[in-house]
Amino acid sequence: MKKLILIVALLALTAACTDRAGRVVGGFPADSIYTWENIRQYILEEPDHAFAMVDTAETVGAVDANFANWMRAQIHLAKDTKDDIGKARDYCMKVLDSQNPVADSLQRVKTYQLLVIMDSKSPETYQDAISYAIEGARISHENGWTGEEAMFYFTAGETMEKVQAGSGTEYMDRSLDLFRKSRNPQALPMFSSYLGNVARLAIEHEDYARAEQLTQERAQVVDRLEKEYTTAPTGYVDQQRAYVYSILAYCQYQLGDKAAARSSAQAFESTKSASLPEHQKDILTYYILSGDAQNVNRICAVLEPYYRENKDTISTQYANLLMNYAEGLDKTGRGHEAYSQLLRYTVLSDSLVQRERRSETLQYAQQMKMQEKELQLKDEEAKTRLQRVMLVGAVIIILLVLWLLWRSYKYNKVLAAKNRELFAEVQQREQAETEERASRFARNDLTATQKLYLRICQLMEKDKPFTNAELSREELAQQLGTNYKYVADAIRECSDGMTITDFLNHYRLGYAAQLLATTDDAVTLIADLAGFNNRSYFNRLFRERYKLTPSEYRKVAKEKTYQ
Repeated sequence: MKKLILIVALLALTAACTDRAGRVVGGFPADSIYTWENIRQYILEEPDHAFAMVDTAETVGAVDANFANWMRAQIHLAKDTKDDIGKARDYCMKVLDSQNPVADSLQRVKTYQLLVIMDSKSPETYQDAISYAIEGARISHENGWTGEEAMFYFTAGETMEKVQAGSGTEYMDRSLDLFRKSRNPQALPMFSSYLGNVARLAIEHEDYARAEQLTQERAQVVDRLEKEYTTAPTGYVDQQRAYVYSILAYCQYQLGDKAAARSSAQAFESTKSASLPEHQKDILTYYILSGDAQNVNRICAVLEPYYRENKDTISTQYANLLMNYAEGLDKTGRGHEAYSQLLRYTVLSDSLVQRERRSETLQYAQQMKMQEKELQLKDEEAKTRLQRVMLVGAVIIILLVLWLLWRSYKYNKVLAAKNRELFAEVQQREQAETEERASRFARNDLTATQKLYLRICQLMEKDKPFTNAELSREELAQQLGTNYKYVADAIRECSDGMTITDFLNHYRLGYAAQLLATTDDAVTLIADLAGFNNRSYFNRLFRERYKLTPSEYRKVAKEKTYQ
């Protein structure tokens, strides 16, 4: 698998070294030895030499910084260690973040290709791979690079399938549609490969009809490959046909078309690649399914030593091969050989079970340790987060309190200034009323009514009968030695239409204002002393007259006193 990934990476490098017009990306002089073609020769065997050549190429100006970093990322990716993958990613990010010079669209697309190759390897980075692939597809679409767009979409779909089955189908189908519209022969190998991958995925989901349809389409693409892809390596088309026929045989048998399946199997056997082990693995599934013990035995006899030569004998795949081999031998009357293979299968199966158990135990222990560490980290993070939240909350509360205090201070300051203005206006108004009344009744030709009014005012100022909350108009008239009707007429005529009650309340309010300004008695007591037996009634009348509450009036009056 590692070797396959490196080959894919190198193919991406080769594709990336030319732009859409066929020119060398990076600006290599025609006679320079520091070309990507030369540097690429050292990637696997002498990476340090390759790094040195890239450094020199950048120093002498043969390539710009972005192309140099892109090449460095390629070299680290080819080394394929965890540390090198991290360095490769860092160099890719330098290209994407570069401002001097700014990476062009082609450089960004090729850089995204590298990031997708890196991040599609591990579940921890699947989401990053998907994001990079979609961004690469977007840039490719904007520039009309159909092949690159299709590759990005397919990779995104494949990676999404690893995360959740069925989630990547839309992107994979979009990729295939782009290849169907393309008439570029160079895209046919990739198109054929993608059709095969989607067909295998459909088989995993037991959608054999779709798998057959895609494989039939792949057969047509292989026909085009033979005619149009003139640079195909020797035997390449034959291998493609072998893949097609082995998958077709399996799907057709699953769909009940046994005749077509036999025909596809015969077509597979007629290819030159039919003898290659990697192809025989595919056709073996058909022979097992169809119960063709003779061919099962024939292929198992070839694959069994192939597995041993490749040191792949401790695997579930090899165990299944031995089981199938034993069943095929038994069906053909070779019981002794079948027993031998079955015994090997049993021993290997037990070994795999033990290894799996040990692996599960080890994995469980590792998971427990990881969970403990995660819980510790989460606990520490929670504590840190709580401390931060509490600190931020305390700061916010302090700021809010300060703001409220400042607002309260500003409000009280404005309110105090307003109250002082109202107090001054009320004092001036009452002073003017007092002076006007004095001048009006200072004449010698007063009428009987006016004289009675003066007597009423003098009684109020001297004896303060208004302080009696129960004072009636009859009692007031009795104190004046007259009839209450005359009292009412005199007050109404000489005080702008006041009633007896209004007149008494006028004196009561004035007396209350005097007590507020000169004493520290409670407002409730002052209201009672002034002749009011209802606090809310007193407050309402006081505010109507003085435009201030009793408390506000007291505060302003005392300020004036101390000034």
